[in-house]
Amino acid sequence: MLTDIQTRKLTKLFKLYDANDDGVLVQQDFIALATRLTNLRQGMLALPHHSEILAHLEHDWTCLCAAADQNCDAQITLSEWLAYYDRILNDIKHYASRVIALVTLLFDAFDQDNDGRISEHEWVSLLCVFNVQPIYARSIFINLDINQDDCLTQDEVLTLVHDFFYVSDASAPANFMFGPY
Repeated sequence: MLTDIQTRKLTKLFKLYDANDDGVLVQQDFIALATRLTNLRQGMLALPHHSEILAHLEHDWTCLCAAADQNCDAQITLSEWLAYYDRILNDIKHYASRVIALVTLLFDAFDQDNDGRISEHEWVSLLCVFNVQPIYARSIFINLDINQDDCLTQDEVLTLVHDFFYVSDASAPANFMFGPY
């Protein structure tokens, strides 16, 4: 069962995916996200990366629909989304295949200068893809950069994503990685 904090964070994540803010997720929301992530690199992202990101997000959509779309209307409501994540977070293999795989794939898109690290500027650019205001993105980065080395490595991002999904301590930095919830 999801905790109150998990429910609030997952509701925030749902809203980030909901491209047109209509209160439901559809396949086009996932395609729009792939396009926004590709555009993050402003044409520098190689076509194979776009294809991989699009394929992964389309597969995520297919898995989400198969597991969560209770009335088979090709739309995922917030309650369906929360029920889906309740199941995923209780199955580490499923979590690894969907969440960890996506973060690993997207790290290249975040890392615009290909230095193996995410800078504050790159983090701000990423959160702008999700319509998070830059003023929040800068303060979020500062809180996520726990060792204060002005960057996030892939391992640090994977740990933060894990903490976002699993840690229910209200003061945990990862809780706010996508902005206030």
